[in-house]
Amino acid sequence: MPGIETTGVRQALQGFAALIIIMTGIKLGSTLIIPLLLSALLTLLANPVVSFLHRFRVPRIIGIVITLVGFLVFAMFFLGNVVSTVKEFTAALPGYLEQLMGTLAETQAYLASKGIPVDLHSATESFDTTAMIGPLTDMIGTVGTTMSFTLLILIATVFMLLETPLLPGKLRTALSSPDHELQSIRRFLRSFNRYVALKTLISLVTGLLVGTMLWAKGVNFYVLWGLVAFLLNFIPSVGSIVAAIPGVLMALLQFGFGDAMLIMTGYLAINVTIGNVIEPNVMGHGLGLSPLVVLLSLIFWGWLLGPVGMLLAVPLTMFIKIMMESSERWHDAAILLGPDGRES
Repeated sequence: MPGIETTGVRQALQGFAALIIIMTGIKLGSTLIIPLLLSALLTLLANPVVSFLHRFRVPRIIGIVITLVGFLVFAMFFLGNVVSTVKEFTAALPGYLEQLMGTLAETQAYLASKGIPVDLHSATESFDTTAMIGPLTDMIGTVGTTMSFTLLILIATVFMLLETPLLPGKLRTALSSPDHELQSIRRFLRSFNRYVALKTLISLVTGLLVGTMLWAKGVNFYVLWGLVAFLLNFIPSVGSIVAAIPGVLMALLQFGFGDAMLIMTGYLAINVTIGNVIEPNVMGHGLGLSPLVVLLSLIFWGWLLGPVGMLLAVPLTMFIKIMMESSERWHDAAILLGPDGRES
């Protein structure tokens, strides 16, 4: 009937308008929203550890302090390594560029001797050392900006962890159908914890393999590139590709094209073996998202929240999918997000 169709169109337009308003609010308020989302992520990661310590009669507040100190030590180690490596790399960059220009000149001479006229001299002139150092300086500034939110993130995480044991009772009182909705929340937490545990193990193996490969080849700053491979492996699909770029470029600057291609082949072998063979067999359907949805979620959350959004893309999309599954209205749409069209 026309009236029903008009009502449906009006509701769809209202829903779309509300979505646009919410996205605009998130975009404009990302400076505050990102630390809170990181606090929520840190809470999800730390709560199983805190609960494990609590089983051995460690007071919850002591377990929270121990867990967060562990996270903080790792973060300080990584960020300290980043800052020191950027400074060392900035100091060594002119020498690396000079070596690269010499390699390009030799390559041009070799190609000319084979009757292939290629002008690589103009390419060497286009290298601007200050332009390459600029992003590295910006990286240090970004680290400093992130560190300024550390206290806010830690305080919010502590209060979230203290609130966690009380949350089920509050939700049972507040929700209209608590058993069904709490079951959905528990399923999300189980799926998320399983995903994080397996992904952390796989990322650790990836980082160790990358670091060992670069160390064996003599590539400088191999510890940093291994840490980068470990962290970026948490970003599905594109993370492992981006992680290979600095190691390959470092090999190119140090040793030339031949060794850079060898390092690229090593990265490819590690990523193909782990990403296409080991990871699917170990993780199975625990993620519950189709590869296309993962890729689109990376693009969407990356656009909305920047690089942090790409890191949070999978847990945010998993949470939305499971919440949609618990709703009769959105249940069918949630199935479209799954890996094989079946209910999870």
